[in-house]
Amino acid sequence: DIEIVDLDTIDVSNLNRQFLFRREHVGQAKATVAAAAARAMCPDARIVAHQGNIKQGDTFGPSFVGGFDVVFNALDNIDARRHVNMMCVAAEKPLIDGGTQGYDGQVVTILKGKSACYDCEPKA
Repeated sequence: DIEIVDLDTIDVSNLNRQFLFRREHVGQAKATVAAAAARAMCPDARIVAHQGNIKQGDTFGPSFVGGFDVVFNALDNIDARRHVNMMCVAAEKPLIDGGTQGYDGQVVTILKGKSACYDCEPKA
């Protein structure tokens, strides 16, 4: 099972940074279009789209995160990344956090009790 959470809609500026969205998707919900594209690639998977703010604790809090084996983060907002980190630590779920800045990218695996959490990592 895969669940995709995103608040945003697709903008023309998103089209060159990924392979799921096309020009005809501009203005549509990112989560919905991403889920449909993923289903087309893997029709047997259960893929659910949530258009909403990941920081909405009553909807996407520790109990939501607790339902997953692992959480993947691909956020461009530092506050949202920190929030997901806190939810994963609270739910004791592994977090794989990926991000880019310019031409640089990084992927960090966060496991409660085995690695430093996102807020524990030294910031430059």
